[in-house]
Formats: sequence, structure tokens, C-alpha cells
Amino acid sequence: MKKILIFISLLSSLLLSLNAKENKPIIVDELEVYIENHIIIVDIRDKRKWKTTGIIPNSYRLTYNEKEEEKWLYTLIKLIKDKNRPFVLISKKGEVAKTLAAKLLEKKINNVMYLDGGIDEWIDSDRKVINY
Repeated sequence: MKKILIFISLLSSLLLSLNAKENKPIIVDELEVYIENHIIIVDIRDKRKWKTTGIIPNSYRLTYNEKEEEKWLYTLIKLIKDKNRPFVLISKKGEVAKTLAAKLLEKKINNVMYLDGGIDEWIDSDRKVINY
């Protein structure tokens, strides 16, 4: 029963976020529900870090590099297909993803979420990662 209530709550939050124009931190439990609903997950870390820690299953690997931001942005937009489509950014501890989410909002890319605590929090919560 508790899981059903959590699921309904998170689903309601997802539906509301479809119309929101904000970036939002999410916790590991929320991300698991979003994953079940096939949300796009974008891991912005670099290849070396993917190899060290692994990656969240089904996440897209799109290393963010501020020097090549326009190219990165172009690739992101091709991936999400709609600037209003919700997606989640993953960084090591969540701080880089949070900063990038704010930048994307300024560029009118809405509904950006980021994992609070990043991949470290995901791993510390004993969630599944796959080798890169």
C-alpha cells in the first residue's frame, strides 16, 4: 500500500512537472519511478568516471564540456526531441548537474531534473549500475 501511495505521488509530480518551467532536484527513489516510466537520463560525466563507477542502466552518456557547450546543447536537443520534455541530468555529486540545469532553463529548455547527490548517492543507495 505504501509503495502504491509513493508511486501515485511521484506520478502526480511527474505529470505536474510536464507543465513546469523549472529545474528540480530529485531523490534516488523518485528516479527509480521515473526510470520505470522511461524518462530520459543523461549522464554528463566523462568517460573516465563512467569506467570508474559504472552508469545507471539505460542512461545516455553525453559528457558536458563547457568549451563545447553549443555542440553539447545541439546533441541534447536531438536526444530529447522536445524542449519541454522532462529529463534527468546525472553528475558525480549532483552539483554540476544542478548548475547545468539552471543554464538549460535560461536557454528555454524546460523540465530539467537532476539527481540530488548524483551517481554517488545512487551507488550509496545500493542501486544498480552497469559497467561502461
